[in-house]
Parts: sequence; structure tokens; C-alpha cells
Amino acid sequence: MKLTRRFGLGAVALVAATVLAHAAGMFANLPIVGGAAYCALYAGDGTTCTGSVPAGPTVLTGTELIPADTGLAGGASPQTVSIAARSLGGGPTQYSTPLTGVTQAVAAGTRQVILEPAGTIAAHTLTLPAASLLTEGQRLGVCSTQVVTALTITPGSGTTVSNTLTATQVPLGTGGAFCAEWVYVKSVTKWLRTQ
Repeated sequence: MKLTRRFGLGAVALVAATVLAHAAGMFANLPIVGGAAYCALYAGDGTTCTGSVPAGPTVLTGTELIPADTGLAGGASPQTVSIAARSLGGGPTQYSTPLTGVTQAVAAGTRQVILEPAGTIAAHTLTLPAASLLTEGQRLGVCSTQVVTALTITPGSGTTVSNTLTATQVPLGTGGAFCAEWVYVKSVTKWLRTQ
């Protein structure tokens, strides 16, 4: 009886250790966003690289998927899901140095639009992505380092924008950029301004 119990406890401990070791190593040796290539496996001499990991992409694209556990009670499905990086505030920056009168399409998945004109511009238009390309909780920031006298933000197909900007100003004291931010709420297909 004691031997069976010890064997059973030993088997449970072995399985638990194996699961923990596997979980801790699931994402080891992957390329790192913005990171250089690196050696993941050295030969017995400790200096010869026998397994390298390539350099990661230079920036997030907004299309990345991140695995996550749902923690649903009673083991209800699904227990693991993929979350779009843009739902967590991730995504690329779209930078431009616009001239007056330009219409700029904001790419799907963009996290931040930065306008850096050479000086004050009279007019600029931003066209947002269509509803079919957006994700619940996606955030979009718009910043300008100079005054845009007439800024038009055109909603993408099937969406609306609440409390849109009509102009930008630059804080006199700091000279920093003027910024605003929206979050996309899929259930009402609307960009709601949060800043």
C-alpha cells in the first residue's frame, strides 16, 4: 500500500514538473521584436553556436496573435484563445510629414499616427479603416507636432467617430505634440474618444 501511494505521488510530481517545464519553455528561442539574431544552442565546448535564432521583425504590425488562458469556470471551452495585439494596445506607428491638403489613409492595426509637418498646415484628412478590419478594444492615437488648422477625420466604412478632432494645436510651454486617442467598441462600431 505504501509503495503504491509513493509511486502514485511520484508519478503525479513527475507529470507536474514536466508540465511546468514545458509551459516555461513554450516560447523560448523565438525571435524577439526589434531584437538581433542570437545563439540558442552551444556545442559541448560552450563557444561554438550550433543553433541560432533569426532576428525578429523590426516593429509590431498589429496583426500579431498572443495566446491567453480564459480561466472559464469548470473547464468550459475555450480554455485558451488568441488575442490580437492591437486589442492590447499594440501595433505600428504611422509617421508622416504631410503637406497641406493631403488625405492620408490610416492602415488597419495602426496604434499611433504621428504628423510632423514642417510648420502649420491649413488642412489635413485622415481616413480610418473599415469596421471589418478593426478589433474590439483597438486603440488609435493621433498626434501632431504642428498646428493643423482644419483636420478632418473620416470614419471607415461601417464606423463612426465620437468627439472627433477638427484642428490641432501645439502646447506653447512645452512645444510637445498635441495628441488625442480613441478606442474602438465593436458592438456599436464606434471609435470613442478617451483623451
